[in-house]
Amino acid sequence: MNNISSKHHYLPVFYLKGFTKQSGKFKIYNVQKKYFVQKGKEFSPGSYFYEKNANTVFKPHGNSDFIEKSYSDLEDKISKIIKKIDLAESDTKFDVNEDDMPMLNTFASLMYWRLPKNKKELEIIIQSTPANQLGFNVHNADDSVNQIASEELKNDPEFIKGYRFLTSLFDSVRGLHCRTPYTIIPKHEDLPFICSDNPIIFEKDEFPNVYEDDYIFPLSGKRLFVKTEIGQMDPYLWMLIDIVIYKQAVRYVSCTHEEYLRMLDDNFEKYNISLTELKQIIFKKLRQSVT
Repeated sequence: MNNISSKHHYLPVFYLKGFTKQSGKFKIYNVQKKYFVQKGKEFSPGSYFYEKNANTVFKPHGNSDFIEKSYSDLEDKISKIIKKIDLAESDTKFDVNEDDMPMLNTFASLMYWRLPKNKKELEIIIQSTPANQLGFNVHNADDSVNQIASEELKNDPEFIKGYRFLTSLFDSVRGLHCRTPYTIIPKHEDLPFICSDNPIIFEKDEFPNVYEDDYIFPLSGKRLFVKTEIGQMDPYLWMLIDIVIYKQAVRYVSCTHEEYLRMLDDNFEKYNISLTELKQIIFKKLRQSVT
């Protein structure tokens, strides 16, 4: 039997490395139990943000991790783009070209549909949508559509694993006519780095569309990918964005400084508003002074 991978990261390891500093590690905060894991011990990026066999297809004739390998092939290309952006400066527009931005949007979609919190959303979409509208059909030998086989495939428990990947690629096609501009914003490197198991900030709470809705996506601890009209980026917005990344986490948050999370807690309490209201403030402030 071939050896296949089983530790499948929904936040890729190369991506998580961008939220570490000199040590190459970060601390992990358990948001459900409200403490830093192992009293603030630092962990390597590969230690968290994964699920066992999330992309392993189990079948009687043998198991396969071809889905995980498909992710890895795309991530290899995307990691080079993010590394280039991290090393470049804003006066060179971060050395990105017209092909890089759509790839980053694809990466946001790849990550969004892999997040454990979004599994239920995808299950609802699959259950309520005919196979042909999901983007596939099973055909007979005469090329006619086999509706029964199509529905059986759709209802296979393993189907969602492959469809997570496919719908991310479909998002790229769906968004071809979207004209919302993309912007990359730098963050001062002296500030603590933070990430979570739910890092993408959507303005819309319920069933957001990656290919058409506005969002904020941290590419690393020092670069933000923003899909919306942007006027001026006030420095204090970084803290508000980090508050949302922290507060919308489901289980884990990574951080390079323990006191930073306490500061974010204090500031969120002072605002005395909901997370939804805070997100609305952030997007409104980002769009101010748009000409």
